[in-house]
Amino acid sequence: MHQLEDEKELLQRVANADQEAFSILYEHYARHVYGLALRLMKSPEIAQDLTQEVFVRVWMKRDHLLTVQQFRPWLNTITRNMAMDYLRKKVAAPENEEYLTSFFTDTAPSVEEQLALKQLEGAILQAVDQLSPQLKTAFMLSRFQGLTHTEIAQRMNISPITSKSHLVRALAIIRKYLEENFPEIALVALLYLTPLFSAFF
Repeated sequence: MHQLEDEKELLQRVANADQEAFSILYEHYARHVYGLALRLMKSPEIAQDLTQEVFVRVWMKRDHLLTVQQFRPWLNTITRNMAMDYLRKKVAAPENEEYLTSFFTDTAPSVEEQLALKQLEGAILQAVDQLSPQLKTAFMLSRFQGLTHTEIAQRMNISPITSKSHLVRALAIIRKYLEENFPEIALVALLYLTPLFSAFF
């Protein structure tokens, strides 16, 4: 993977909350992060989730980009740190903590990052509340419970095609609401919600 031209300027734009620049950064590095996450986690599904979370973290830590000398190693560190967090919370038994720590460096989110994440989640919940009951149910089952369209169809007594249609409409409504009411975080919120790599595969 080649380095972006004028990457330093791009990082400065992201640090200034430029969502277009963040989108360019994401499109350039998402495959790389996914590949690293897949090697670490050995699961495509977990790697996809981790990749989304990594770029949300990059956005939350965008002020740090002004002091980052080499972005790719910094991004790799964030990916490994978040993989460590996942392994410790979901997989690792207490006796394996020292072993895992020898491979990763743990960094907890700062108070500022936690507040930013709460703002992000609050904006998403407000946007979801704009949906009709039918669209909201389909959206919640898909995004927050991880159900497939077939499972949603069975749960809601609709067809899988209708489930897909509901989700497309729900995302369109959410996108519009976020762009109108939370323009400064709309892009990262949609990244948080939208299936990873829909634009790549």
